[in-house]
Amino acid sequence: MHLGRSFIGFLALALMAGAVLWWGISNSQAPSAQAPRATADGGLLEYERNTVEIVENYGDGVVYVAVVTRPQNVQLPPGFEFFAPFLQVPPQEGTGSGFVIDKEGYILTNYHVVEGASRITVKFHNDPKEYQARLVGAAPPLDVALLKVEAPKEKLVPLVLGDSDKIRVGQKAIAMGNPFGLEFTVTQGIVSAIRENPGAIGDDSGLVPQVIQTDAAINPGNSGGPLLNSRGEVIGINTAIFTPTGQFGAAQFAGVGFALPINLVKQYLPELRSGKTLTAEEIIRNRPRLGVSLIPLSLYPERLRQQHGLPATGLMVQEVERNSPAARAGLRAPSRFAYIQLPTGETLQVGVDGDVLLKADGVPLTSIAQLRQVLYGKKPGEAVVLEVFRQGRTLTLRVVPQVLR
Repeated sequence: MHLGRSFIGFLALALMAGAVLWWGISNSQAPSAQAPRATADGGLLEYERNTVEIVENYGDGVVYVAVVTRPQNVQLPPGFEFFAPFLQVPPQEGTGSGFVIDKEGYILTNYHVVEGASRITVKFHNDPKEYQARLVGAAPPLDVALLKVEAPKEKLVPLVLGDSDKIRVGQKAIAMGNPFGLEFTVTQGIVSAIRENPGAIGDDSGLVPQVIQTDAAINPGNSGGPLLNSRGEVIGINTAIFTPTGQFGAAQFAGVGFALPINLVKQYLPELRSGKTLTAEEIIRNRPRLGVSLIPLSLYPERLRQQHGLPATGLMVQEVERNSPAARAGLRAPSRFAYIQLPTGETLQVGVDGDVLLKADGVPLTSIAQLRQVLYGKKPGEAVVLEVFRQGRTLTLRVVPQVLR
């Protein structure tokens, strides 16, 4: 999103020739109704002791990531080679965060931290030495990258990957990373919300249907670092902030940040370890689907919806794939069509008499991302219950999503 000085938005800071490309998050501890009791170990309160123990046990597994990106050579027309030395852009440097996941030296981080890097190094907590790292695999649409570092085994402190599906709003959240290039910083707060991705993470936000919102203070340079629960388990990767721009356009802490749920990342670890770079098409192809193409009714002009007796919200079926779960369940594609103009100025053909998906497992559907979130949460062979609007009446269909090749 393009940002002006006075606009509010999702801000990625690009470090070109000394500026860093990172996202951040921010968080503060909510007061309890009853003051916690002090403990015998140095007078620490119970929640303080928990945080200190997590830092002492897992802090050495958080790494400082430094990258050098060499810009592409300037292409000059024949006869202008003399000017080439004066037009070369110097290498760009940047920093971010990451965390160790096993004793083999694999490290998770954000893709935007290492994108285009010609050299990657990592430093461990309390160790000034730089270790060479390499990019093993990546999923750019999810903003995830897997690195591998050759370092002594004693330097590798793996963090435990938790279960982000079990997160509860209000629970403790601890962020570790390297904001503004300051090596190793810990901040603490709560999980503020689990919400539909507002476009903060990923090239296609529909591929990251939900994000963890937290108020744990995270800033540019924290990108790729872990968000942990009170057991020290990684529940997310700190990736983005929602921030007003400052006086000079710099990011400001606003208490709203987002982490990529770790369960989403765990799905693709085997492919990342094998050295793959996953495209959006590959990610979609390997996820369970219904076998339909859809368009939100929110894109339809109100006059068109009223003319054809359509509901105000829902997802209109445009096509049904042959032999798909949707086809077997009896979902119907439209036979009549109209043309609408999108906000981009493009003209789009849309169905006007096909089935409309109103709810999935009781969740009202206003966007395709909401449907994806329900489908991606299904276990193999588990059905989704769809509430469907069909020519003036409502019916219920059970569909079992499948991976369609």
